[in-house]
Amino acid sequence: MIFTAIFDIFYFVVSLLISPITLLSDVSLSGSIATSIATASGYLSGINAFIPIDTMIEILGVSLLFESYYLAYKLVMWIVKKIPTIN
Repeated sequence: MIFTAIFDIFYFVVSLLISPITLLSDVSLSGSIATSIATASGYLSGINAFIPIDTMIEILGVSLLFESYYLAYKLVMWIVKKIPTIN
């Protein structure tokens, strides 16, 4: 019952935060964006012969994950140090 109340409050807060976005009208992207994505894909396929793009994206993802965990650790430690009884 407590978990249900917590989840309901969380749902209410999230829906409250995204309500301005949901009130806007629907939009569509212009055709030039699709053309630019196709052009970038052509450029990346040429580079893929020398540097595997899939591997580079995985390395970037792992490094971003590591950095986000490190930032979260630093944030938690900063909060812990702000508690008066803990040095």
